[in-house]
Amino acid sequence: MNKKGSSLLETRRWNRVLIKNMIFRTENATRTGIAEALGLTLPTITTSVNEMLSEGILEEIPMAENNLVNAMGRRPASIAFRADTACAVGVELGPYATSAVLLNMKGKVIAFSEEAPGAENYDKMLQNIKGQIRKLMRFAEEKRFLGVGIGLPGFIDCGSGVIRSNLRQEWVGKHLAEDLQGILNVPVIIDNNVRIRAIGYEMSSHKIKADTFAYLFVSKGVACPLMVKNDIISGCTSGAGELGRTIVSFHKDGKTIQKTVDDVGSERAIFEKCQEKLLQGAAPKLRERLDEKGRLTIQDILDAQRDGDEDVIQVMDEAVGFLGIALANVVNLINPGFVVVDGYIMKEKPNREKLLRTAKANFYGLNEEEVQIFFQPYDSGWGAKGAAYFAISKLFLEC
Repeated sequence: MNKKGSSLLETRRWNRVLIKNMIFRTENATRTGIAEALGLTLPTITTSVNEMLSEGILEEIPMAENNLVNAMGRRPASIAFRADTACAVGVELGPYATSAVLLNMKGKVIAFSEEAPGAENYDKMLQNIKGQIRKLMRFAEEKRFLGVGIGLPGFIDCGSGVIRSNLRQEWVGKHLAEDLQGILNVPVIIDNNVRIRAIGYEMSSHKIKADTFAYLFVSKGVACPLMVKNDIISGCTSGAGELGRTIVSFHKDGKTIQKTVDDVGSERAIFEKCQEKLLQGAAPKLRERLDEKGRLTIQDILDAQRDGDEDVIQVMDEAVGFLGIALANVVNLINPGFVVVDGYIMKEKPNREKLLRTAKANFYGLNEEEVQIFFQPYDSGWGAKGAAYFAISKLFLEC
């Protein structure tokens, strides 16, 4: 084939990729709206959309009357993917559990499972998630199944599927994507779990989105990746925007102290401070929640905070205050259109309010209207959903 013909085919392929992504991310997408958003001609959009309609992967949905531009004549239809066009499994190897979902093209969870956190032994972990994934794959039609997306903490080379850094030392250097793909005989892709959460939010939210947004995630560590024009700003071998490794300075007992954000604002830091309070004989309401082995959960801490334990309230107020300052630093540096905050501790209203107050008090030259802050409702399967959206993006929308 000559170069001109090859160029034309590549242009048509790329236009189709752009159109698929626009349809997936847009509620009530129309041919005219897609053409205007992408800067392509209406005939180009119509040809591509009609091809996908004939292939059975798209459907036309009559628009509600309140969405009509003109009530006269033929009612316009919006374009959307059929729910059964494809499906994918998403897995999050989180610090507290391994969650997995089977997701269809409408973003609906077909099946969900949650099991124990990944085993320290790499081979045992592989066998466990193999079984978990295969159970979900039974609910999928083979011809419609795209593959598996996996999110896990640490530095991940998503291009090669290698775990470059992880708290579980036996996992470091392992070719997780290749190993699991060999076991399951389906495509497998991996990335950092917080990056995947940000990607999942961007793909699933039909709100008007700014070109740039930050995704603050609070768990055992603190991360804040940046999304720019539907893509993570850092490269494929990066972590998750490791905000937790940045330094904060504060004064205590007449001394200037320097700590990382992880040291003062993460769930790990909250656990450590609460344990100190218990050793000092303080935090009475929290003490009541200790199990027979003296163990605590983050829910125990939140319950004690809700019950009015002053010592726990102090710990949480201080930790969330540091998170607010760290978030303000991100906003002051990048000035994103909005910020999404995701974290178990943000289930509690006082924690959300404290974060907002502290962050906004430290914005430089900005007002509340210029930077919007949204809280992602807590969902134990959200990380797995993000991984499934990631698989849909890489294995279908970008192809």
